[in-house]
Amino acid sequence: MLLSFAGGTAYALERPDVKGQEAGSLTPVASYDFSQGNLSDSVNGYAMTLHGGASIGAFGDRNGNEALNLQNGQSDAAKNVQYAQLPSEIFGSIGNEATIDFAAKSRHADDGNYFSLAIGKDASHYLFFYLSKTSAKLAVADNGWHNEPSFKEQLDNNDGIWHDFRIIIKDDSMALLRDNKLVGIKTKTGIKLSDLGGSTTYIGRSFYQGDAYWNGAIDDLKIYKGADLVMPTGITVTGTGLVNGSLALTENDERQLTATITPENAISQEVSWASSNPSVATVDAKGKVKAVKAGTSTITATSRAGGLVSSVDVTVKPLDPETAAQDDVDTLIAGVPSQATGNLPLLAKGPRHDVDVTWTSSDPGRISPTDSNYQAPANGAADPYRGAGIVTRPSYGQGDAKKVSLTATAKAGNGRTVSRSVDVVVKEKPRSAPNVGYASVTFLSDANTTGGKIGEALYESATSTERNDFFSFSPINNGDPVITSKTDTTGLRDPYVLRSHDGDEYYMIATDLKVSRQGWGQNQQYGSLKIEAWKSKDMVNWTRTNAEDGSDAGIVVNSPNQGMTWAPEAFWDDALNAYVVFFSSRAYTDGSRSTAVTGKKGSPYNIVRYAITRDFKTFTPARDWQDTGYSRIDSTVFKIGSYYYRMTKNEENGAAGSYIVDGKSTFLERSKCLTCTTSSSDPDADETSTWRLLDQRLLPFEGPESIALNKDDVNQNEAGDAMVIMADSGGYQPFMTSKTDLSKTDWSHRLSQTPGWFTQKKPGKGVTGYVTDDGMPTPKRHGAFVAVPRNVLEAMHRYTTANPSHLEPVASTTQAEYASDSRKLTVTVKAEDQGDVAGTVSITQSPASRLSQSWTTDVKLGADGKATLTVPDEVSGDIRVDYQGYTDKLVKPSSTKVTGLVAKAADSGGPGPSDTHLSQTSPIEQVKAGGAGSVSPDPGLSQTGASVGVIALAALACAVLAICWLRSAGYRSASRH
Repeated sequence: MLLSFAGGTAYALERPDVKGQEAGSLTPVASYDFSQGNLSDSVNGYAMTLHGGASIGAFGDRNGNEALNLQNGQSDAAKNVQYAQLPSEIFGSIGNEATIDFAAKSRHADDGNYFSLAIGKDASHYLFFYLSKTSAKLAVADNGWHNEPSFKEQLDNNDGIWHDFRIIIKDDSMALLRDNKLVGIKTKTGIKLSDLGGSTTYIGRSFYQGDAYWNGAIDDLKIYKGADLVMPTGITVTGTGLVNGSLALTENDERQLTATITPENAISQEVSWASSNPSVATVDAKGKVKAVKAGTSTITATSRAGGLVSSVDVTVKPLDPETAAQDDVDTLIAGVPSQATGNLPLLAKGPRHDVDVTWTSSDPGRISPTDSNYQAPANGAADPYRGAGIVTRPSYGQGDAKKVSLTATAKAGNGRTVSRSVDVVVKEKPRSAPNVGYASVTFLSDANTTGGKIGEALYESATSTERNDFFSFSPINNGDPVITSKTDTTGLRDPYVLRSHDGDEYYMIATDLKVSRQGWGQNQQYGSLKIEAWKSKDMVNWTRTNAEDGSDAGIVVNSPNQGMTWAPEAFWDDALNAYVVFFSSRAYTDGSRSTAVTGKKGSPYNIVRYAITRDFKTFTPARDWQDTGYSRIDSTVFKIGSYYYRMTKNEENGAAGSYIVDGKSTFLERSKCLTCTTSSSDPDADETSTWRLLDQRLLPFEGPESIALNKDDVNQNEAGDAMVIMADSGGYQPFMTSKTDLSKTDWSHRLSQTPGWFTQKKPGKGVTGYVTDDGMPTPKRHGAFVAVPRNVLEAMHRYTTANPSHLEPVASTTQAEYASDSRKLTVTVKAEDQGDVAGTVSITQSPASRLSQSWTTDVKLGADGKATLTVPDEVSGDIRVDYQGYTDKLVKPSSTKVTGLVAKAADSGGPGPSDTHLSQTSPIEQVKAGGAGSVSPDPGLSQTGASVGVIALAALACAVLAICWLRSAGYRSASRH
């Protein structure tokens, strides 16, 4: 570790709670909370005065608290002179050390000509604080603007949003914090409070004549005498493997470095990290170093306050070929599950060292091996699995397949190879049932809490169980979040949910983002590179997709030089036999993320990228998908026929080229190739090699989503292809359309120009365009929708965090039809939800007496839920039919009975006189599972399936033995006489 110090003096301060409670050497001078309109401070009784129409009012976005309100943004300029004044005695007696705490929100544009808070004498001697919707400034002057030491910093998430601020002044140093984080610091200004020559204090008014009056609000203003400042003494970097300021790594190694600023109560513990040679070693915003290739680099940590610097020399060594090959093979094998319920992530390239890997399979018909003849397509992504890992599953009811042995082999140099094998059981396909409702997942707000609920967490809603109706959502879990985060950024936003390709489970992914903590700008530069991913069979009990790794955190999917990973969504790609996960991002020139790549308007802009996965755990390296030089975010995809359709938000404030002219709105594109890239928005683009623009301003604002309505939805159209598309504009705004109309859409026939498209109306059959949002989910912010069957819908409505619900088995009915002339018995088992049934039915004849013959057998149900058999000629009387359910326990057992069977006479070729009444179908007693009329199995009935012949022989033997015993007993009795 090489330690150096900044040339100038750097200060740090101890920060008492921003609410302004007395701490350390701070002495309260004045305190205003504005409760009940009170303008007198609670410490010394200093009275604030209001001017120009300034007022005290309650703010709903501050839990109804009253605050000073300066409404200087009115159309009538004469009314824009509102300000407040504090008694000059406050700062007149405070000396050269002061601390000012307050909450504030600004509604004022960043035009530079106003003061939010001013202290001093006049326009030549002053200290002022400036707060706009996007920035903050702190300055002090002793000769007007000619000598005005200051700092100004951009702020994210500051437009009309309350934040806690602190101004600290000690002698000729000053600092500003927002929400306990340093905004800026200026030392050695050469100007103290006593140099200002006055202590006039304004809120909202400038000392400069002609300046505007500030448009904003102030609450909980507290002023202290004193400022606890502590000079930083150094910055120390530590980490595993760090020796004498140097770090030796091997290619692809990672190490976590930690920077510690001393003393602990410094004004800020924040540091920035940088690499002198990112091609050799990169470092992220949290100090994680990754060795890229052989060479040397210097990693530097610079303190946010004071500019202290500590550096580490990094040397990267190459990895030997055999170790690299074995490491990649081991990593890939570790990612293969023991049970396959979908295609497997059998990557053709090692994830750590890019070694070529070939897969073989003991049963290529069940799990495909690497295709040695694979050729990448001319357009779209190459298959990262090169044909390997495609799973063919047994149908539902057939049971699991036998184990398949998979072997991964990699070349290790000098003609050597390394390999490793793993066994996989291919599971049968899951049960399916018609969708009768819908589930949604959304988030609440940008705030830490709203109405007492967590803002950046995941909430779910479900539609009615009484009718199939998309517009019938109600919140589940008592309106509380279903998933919250305590890891990564601790924020969850923009969730997306989809059912797995084979239908076994649901996947959910979400943005790892906490706007209420870090703001928008920082989150587009130093935002998370992860997505948060879960899976569930019932939409309420969720587990991390990487939980088996012991993780309760997100998964890195984005590249080190990207500033954010927002609004992830996924769609199945038929060409890749895998999911494509796409997300909004922003590129920087290197991993330090200090310099953004600029677009066609000369400023940083957003793009959309993608990665490929089969399990939402193992992802390919991310690649650019949409980069037109204009800012775009929030893509969603659906498919009609052989075409993929994509809705995306134009994030520019205005035009994004010649065709997309409306900013902050959603446009529509189409392609036959999901992963084909987009470099321009063109209505004439080739749909086989890129995406063609079909419409612009189709929907308002952001977060577009779509869903095809269920077959029996009350809003379904005559053709059965109705869809709802929507965008989040103050909550989801739904529009009704159809696959037919979307298929017909192009630049010369735009759906958005359909008469009445933007005219709001009630939803219903055949309705087109904007419809009311009655019955939409609560909350309504950016999320996703998925159709669900009855058992999932009911589980959602039952669910609470305190009493989690699970899938309940559905009821079944068993019917049996017997034809006496052919002795054919046909059994049909139906599930109440009209879904699949599997398993066997047990058929048992009740014996007339202990010595009479009985018969039982088991018959497997077919895919249609039916089983047929021929009843043996000897069987007569009543037959009981029992369906015992299946191994997945998703359908309840049920039973029925067939009565009046007559044994077929041995010397007759047809029915005798005694069974002519059975020449038609026998009467059926149908018994529903769980009902009052359920028939319990007779404990005396055999369940062995023994043949009639064996049973008859056993009965005959017993009779002979009985006769012999009786004769013997009679002889003995006579002899005693």
